[in-house]
Amino acid sequence: MGITVREMLELEYFKDFKVIAGHRGIDRQIQGVAVLDAPDGFKWTKGKELVISSGYIFSQQPETLEKYALEGPIDRIAGLGIKVDRYMKEIPKVVIEAFEKKGTPLIWIPNEPAWMDVVNQLNVLVMNNSIKRFKIGAINPMNYSNLTYESRKIDKILSHIEDEMGFPAMVYDLTSDKHYYSSSRFNEISEGIETSEFWSPGLEHTVEVLCDNLNIVRYKVKSESYSQPYSWITVPITVGDEKKAYFVIVEADDTMDYFDQFVLRIGFLLLQSLYEQMLVAQSIKDLGVEKFVSDIISKNLEGEEQISKRAAEVGLDTSKESIIVAVRQRGGDVNLSSYRDEIQSVAVNTIRKIGGRAVITLDGVCVLIFPLDEKSTAEKGLEQIFNGLEEFESRFKKKEASADFVFGVSDIPDRITNIRRNYERAVQSVKMGCIIYPDRKRISYSELGLFAWMDVKEDELDIMLKSIDRLIESDTDGELLDTLRVYLECQMNYSLTSKKIFVHINTVRKRVARISELISFDLDEPTNRLKLEMVLKFLQR
Repeated sequence: MGITVREMLELEYFKDFKVIAGHRGIDRQIQGVAVLDAPDGFKWTKGKELVISSGYIFSQQPETLEKYALEGPIDRIAGLGIKVDRYMKEIPKVVIEAFEKKGTPLIWIPNEPAWMDVVNQLNVLVMNNSIKRFKIGAINPMNYSNLTYESRKIDKILSHIEDEMGFPAMVYDLTSDKHYYSSSRFNEISEGIETSEFWSPGLEHTVEVLCDNLNIVRYKVKSESYSQPYSWITVPITVGDEKKAYFVIVEADDTMDYFDQFVLRIGFLLLQSLYEQMLVAQSIKDLGVEKFVSDIISKNLEGEEQISKRAAEVGLDTSKESIIVAVRQRGGDVNLSSYRDEIQSVAVNTIRKIGGRAVITLDGVCVLIFPLDEKSTAEKGLEQIFNGLEEFESRFKKKEASADFVFGVSDIPDRITNIRRNYERAVQSVKMGCIIYPDRKRISYSELGLFAWMDVKEDELDIMLKSIDRLIESDTDGELLDTLRVYLECQMNYSLTSKKIFVHINTVRKRVARISELISFDLDEPTNRLKLEMVLKFLQR
């Protein structure tokens, strides 16, 4: 939406401009300015322009003005302004009657104003009016506690854009995979177009760059549904070096006017600013969550009441159960604590889609928190989480190619108030999992069995293996180790062992006797059996 002739004339700068005909069209909309000083200039009139002229061409060729008034497109223009006193002195009666009949304002312009000043004054007026109608001052993006803030503000901006321009608009948020629309008209007139096609069209199309600095692009495709090429305008919303969303305005078979470009840019800048401020707000929230989790783990925050209070302050729901995941870099080539910003950036575009949060604790452990959806099963929730972990690592590798993560999953859902216990389970899962299952990317706490309660360091394996090194050296075909493993699983029962390995019971007795000779401890001692069972588990790697 531009401005009306009435709004222009009410401005102090235009106080000496006088309407001499076509008064009933004073509310016509101005969408641009065109200078007419050529005999055939009216041929290029598009519509809604305020046409201005020094009158020189009309004084030299009087029939030109009459032809323009009687045969030209004056019913489509916003108005015609002429510096009458400079060259013409008066307007022919037939011209005045034609403008009066068609209700098109004919405006007497004083000699003094320069055309550049006229255009600048109109531009400033349109810009100021557009800003007022957007009500920028009412948009307060720093309300951290309002969880519906983003949706409300984006909807508000988009609805203003459609009200001003008459074209429906959309914002597609890449992080949340969410669409925001100015109205239902967007889907109605863009039916059949996939969302991604608005910035990556699959059909044959042309591209017109409207602003290279802001990457504002108009796409045009041929459509059987429209007489003119179907078009839309797309602008990426980028924060830092990452695209956060796409802003799209559908023109269909029409195109926006000159002053509509002002609204387009104001709307985009508001959305861009909103996303930047949302990032700042989210960063503050992330720091709050990080401090909250670290305080619980370090036992600086205890007691359900105190934990619940702090959780509410950082936007965590204590009524929901969560899954906790500890992340470890295999081999230690990447220090995750030094990649805090990168981890948060990747988290926003991956696990945040399913409600996940990333935290770097005081001791440098990367912890991922996933609240479970009450409407979904735990199995379905874990499946979503596992998919999210894969995407998380894949995205992080684009920033750090040497990343090779192992995920320890505390797969026993629990409330945030018990996060320390689940954190310890997740850390134990990744610690013991790397030893027991060295080739696995993901180890759940429930898979550890007895090893969930043990604290074994990798450098202690050699010490443990030495206690059975004679057995390993003598067992060239693996027969003794297999027998020992099954024998322990069967609680040292000869009969069950013989059935499981399909040999005679006496064979089992002989093998166990041979094993006892080769190892350096007594199998009747429970602690020794547990230790041996752990060593055998390691040997399965």
